[in-house]
Amino acid sequence: MPTVAVAKPIETDLKVPPWAVEMLLSKALPSRTAQDSMVYDVFPLHKIAGGDDVKFPFSVKDYQRYVFGDAKLAHKFGTDLARAFIACGQRGPTPSSKSATSNQNLTNEVAVAVVSGYAPTATYNLRKHFTACINRHLIAHNARPARNIDIIGTKEGRAVRLDPQASRTDAHHIDGVFLGNRTLIVLGDIRMCKDQEDAIIDSLGTLKIGNKVVFAYLASLDESTNPGSLSSTLSSIVSPSLKDVENIAQSAHFSMTEAFARFVLGRDYAEFCRFLRGQDDVLARLLLDYAIGGGYYEEDMYKDNFSFLLWEVDARESV
Repeated sequence: MPTVAVAKPIETDLKVPPWAVEMLLSKALPSRTAQDSMVYDVFPLHKIAGGDDVKFPFSVKDYQRYVFGDAKLAHKFGTDLARAFIACGQRGPTPSSKSATSNQNLTNEVAVAVVSGYAPTATYNLRKHFTACINRHLIAHNARPARNIDIIGTKEGRAVRLDPQASRTDAHHIDGVFLGNRTLIVLGDIRMCKDQEDAIIDSLGTLKIGNKVVFAYLASLDESTNPGSLSSTLSSIVSPSLKDVENIAQSAHFSMTEAFARFVLGRDYAEFCRFLRGQDDVLARLLLDYAIGGGYYEEDMYKDNFSFLLWEVDARESV
């Protein structure tokens, strides 16, 4: 792994996991050389270890609220990840000798990416706060701010829902001109395996993009950990009560996510109608936009609820 600039940590009370520091300083992070000498590193904020007896690194309730659109928790998780990332020396850019107004592409700038779909996942919210924290640090060190960029999967949302494995092996596209020579930081939530990383790296190689790449996660399973040991925890996260989801939607910190849209649209018809009638016009319109963009109207299990949603929004706007 090539040498990376070690940034002065932000003053913070955040306790960076000792194992993460040791791995970074010893250059023991998983890496490989791909086409055009591309470097592929992995940085998790937390490590999930323990074989068949593992403990989830966050409050399950907090993580569930984050997944379903609690932007306040996205701020906490994103900021914690960014601060640990900086403290562990994984910052891509170093202070530039160029002026702040220079329009030259500097090889040590960074771009922060998420895998994109029409209906953004909670990782979009995570990126907002991760990038904000990184940028404050960069500006304080006379470096250029990070650039946000999306990695586009070639399969549409409906195809991925029908075949969940598709997102892990899908071909991806990124705007290479917009990326330039920047180090690419790809954000994710929980790293269960490396299939999607390999698919992204292979796609970048096909596009002849040889930038350094770092995958940054909130948590990663240790190789010795049995993914099945987290199944009950993960199942509880994606199976909240409708009341829990409604409380998130009606909070001051709500930001729509794909998980929220999918969960609500999947309720039985009577339950969905009652829920929708209790929401304001802004949420109803946003849910409709996500339902259309995500292709939910094409699937039989969502058609009745989608039809009511479309009718309800049209009725409200015709008043």
